Amino acid sequence: MPNIEMLQALHGDAFILHCQKNGNNGVIVVDGGPYRDSRKIVSHLDALNTIDLMVLTHYDDDHIGGILAYIKKHKADRPFPVKHMWVNCAYDIPIYSSPNISFGQAKKLANELNEINECLVKEGFSIIDWETPIVAKKESIKLPFADILILSPNAGTKNINDKNYMNAIHNANIGREYYTRQKQALKNSLSELALVKKRQPKENDIQEVINWSSIAFVVRSDNFSMLMLGDSYPCSIVESLKNVGYSTDNPLYVDYVKISHHGSRNNVSNELLDMIDCDRFLISTNGGNGTSCHPDRETIANIACHAKRDRNKSIHLYFNYPIRKIENVGYKFIEGKELELYNIVVHEDVQQITKELP
Repeated sequence: MPNIEMLQALHGDAFILHCQKNGNNGVIVVDGGPYRDSRKIVSHLDALNTIDLMVLTHYDDDHIGGILAYIKKHKADRPFPVKHMWVNCAYDIPIYSSPNISFGQAKKLANELNEINECLVKEGFSIIDWETPIVAKKESIKLPFADILILSPNAGTKNINDKNYMNAIHNANIGREYYTRQKQALKNSLSELALVKKRQPKENDIQEVINWSSIAFVVRSDNFSMLMLGDSYPCSIVESLKNVGYSTDNPLYVDYVKISHHGSRNNVSNELLDMIDCDRFLISTNGGNGTSCHPDRETIANIACHAKRDRNKSIHLYFNYPIRKIENVGYKFIEGKELELYNIVVHEDVQQITKELP
């Protein structure tokens, strides 16, 4: 059985983590891809029978869609197949219409969960342990099958997300600028691109606020450890890591890192990577959607060239789609000659990962 399933979810995220701890097995589902691809994702989740923990990192469509479809399909099942859920769906948020940001879906999910629990109580079944809000903590949550340290969002970011996003601005022209910049980026070496300063998230940008409030966490079990970054921003993760004692001199060790926001350039930084001891990075994307294309060449540059990186040790990049497909949807993000130059190994079309793999 694989430790990690990185499902093909178009431009979105859908992960299944198979954890073991002290002889106890548990399944964690993290996100469910976009609604238009939900049938395929739901079939994978159906095969699990019981889900011990389901985590919805945030409510962009490319994360929430498949989760909503799964909940709707199984709402009448007894017992309900999900034991615990972590989801920051507030009831006081109004519905905003956007092709990528799905406050309406978040509202529907919250309604479905409440309705299911009301029925479970009436029928004498155990209710879903639906925990909200999920915010950063200084101590790990001890589950029978894994230990989980929540790094994001902090309480302040969660409040911004709940209260202030109606005043946010969504820039519909970002995609055209992105394509032009990506073409130009191939003219720069990875070493040069790694030095580009990252832009901080803005409180008045609707998309950035949503991503900024992503649930991000470290999961540790006997069979693997992993940093799941959702679509979070590095400033939040760096702050949380410092709060629990990590630094560039005392980095967080994990077997895998799920790179934030499908490899978007502002969602990873040299400072964050210098605080992590890891050589295996997962990037979930088919190349992008609409106005975005992923991964960004700057992100590859940061992974390959941050200050603490040991060039004598190979960096492994795992993609859940073929590289040709990713580049056809987006743009070319790495040259073949750079793989040897920067000691990078690319694994493409990977949907199942075990710790025995490189």
